Amino acid sequence: MPKDEYDPEDPLEWVGVEVPVESDENLHEMALTFAEEFLRGGFSEDELLAMFKNPFYVGPHLVWRKKNEAYVRAVIEEAKGMWMPMRTMSGGEEE
Repeated sequence: MPKDEYDPEDPLEWVGVEVPVESDENLHEMALTFAEEFLRGGFSEDELLAMFKNPFYVGPHLVWRKKNEAYVRAVIEEAKGMWMPMRTMSGGEEE
């Protein structure tokens, strides 16, 4: 199959998913997911906050626009609480 044709049977095919953000709960879960994923990827808090402020990153920026910087910082702290204990259990140093 040519590379430019979509194959619904290909398990590695990228698929975009729309997340409904009508509720604050959905918006919070989306923000928390972004924060946790990028913290795990090595982003610093400042880099993560910059990502939420940047319109290029549509999902995170939506959270920043609908809420505010204080809200995003609180979500980042929540994500750190979820992620950092796992680092200490695996022998990493606490920050």
